[in-house]
Amino acid sequence: MIRSLTRASRRRAAFTVPLLTAVLFGAASPAVLPAGQARAAAGGRVCFFQDAEGASGAGHIAWAVRDPKNSGHWIWGATENAEGDSYTEPGKPNGSWIAGGTWAKLRTSLKPDSGRRKGLYDHYRCADTPGGDLRAAQRTYENMKANGYQLTHNNCLTKAVAIFRKYSPSLGGSRLPDGEATPPNRYFGAVLNKAPGWEKAHLYTPARGRK
Repeated sequence: MIRSLTRASRRRAAFTVPLLTAVLFGAASPAVLPAGQARAAAGGRVCFFQDAEGASGAGHIAWAVRDPKNSGHWIWGATENAEGDSYTEPGKPNGSWIAGGTWAKLRTSLKPDSGRRKGLYDHYRCADTPGGDLRAAQRTYENMKANGYQLTHNNCLTKAVAIFRKYSPSLGGSRLPDGEATPPNRYFGAVLNKAPGWEKAHLYTPARGRK
């Protein structure tokens, strides 16, 4: 939904597609991975992050997906509506960004709200999947980045849903409703409460935040 880009999201440009392409498509050697990063198969996992105060109280959503072959690696991002309006034409910047790394790095990127501060994240909730396709998730992000923005049908939430569905075919139908014309706060709460396989919402605070 509508969200200002006055925070540190511009700094995250250094994380974006060139780096991720190297990691996901094999250009990077194992030596560039952080020391001690596990490579054991872990299965797929997706998470929504909720900024409850975003979009004048309607809420804002960020997303994350885990590498099913490496539990220490995630990619994540959001669409933050660069123009701050209800509509952005396809091809124009819509405030989408993407990053990659460990869960700890994700937490420095998606900062928790420890005092009801606007623009920071309040809760998150996750679901496990039988597997996951990071390449498909990133390709879908690229499409979502280029297809503009519309307040109720092409926003932070619907773009995240599209990325999740391409990441894992198991996330379809009632397990991951499309989010059309649904405020992110309602989707994160009432809608996912009825969707099978989703964990309860976790507080996203500096002291907490399990994978």
